[in-house]
Amino acid sequence: MNMENHQTKFNHEEWLEHFYRFIETGRQFCSELFIGLISISQKSLIEALKGFRSAVSRLKAQDFIITSLLTLTGMFGVMIFMAGLSLFGYQTILWLQNGVWTEFSLFVVFNFLFENTALQLWMTQPDSWVGLQKVFSWILETVPLSFALIIPGFSIALFMAGTLAVAVVYRYYQLQKNNG
Repeated sequence: MNMENHQTKFNHEEWLEHFYRFIETGRQFCSELFIGLISISQKSLIEALKGFRSAVSRLKAQDFIITSLLTLTGMFGVMIFMAGLSLFGYQTILWLQNGVWTEFSLFVVFNFLFENTALQLWMTQPDSWVGLQKVFSWILETVPLSFALIIPGFSIALFMAGTLAVAVVYRYYQLQKNNG
C-alpha cells in the first residue's frame, strides 16, 4: 500500500477558527459564571448580615468576654509559633551565609529559666535519679528550640481557633432557637 495517498493535509485556518470559537465560548461561560456568583454572593451576604445583626443585638457581656479570652489565647499561640518560625528563619539565614547550621537546643532556655536553682544543680550534678536526669538531658540537648516553639504554638492557635468557631456557631444557634 502506498502511505502517501492516505495522508490528509492539516488545515491550519480551520483549526484556528475552532480554537478561537472555543476560547470565545470559554470566555462567555466564565463571564456568566462570574456574574452569577456575584449575584448569589450579594444575596447571601445581605441575608447573613440580617441574621448577624439580629444575633449581635442579643449577645451578653459573657459572650464578649469568652470570645476575647479565646482570641487572646489563640494570638498567644500564634506569637509562639511565629517566634519558632523566626528562629528557624534566622538559623536558615546563618546557614546560607556560612554553610554551618547553628543549633539552638532547649538547654539554652532551660539554663536561662532555671539558673542557680536546685533543678539546674541536679541536671549538672545528679545525686539521685540519674536515669531520669539522662532522659531529661537527652531531650533538652536533642530537641531544637525552633521545633519546641513551632509545634506547641501552632497547636494552641489551631485549638483556640477551632474552639472559637464551635463557640460562635453554638451561640448563634442558641440565639436562633430562642428567637423562634
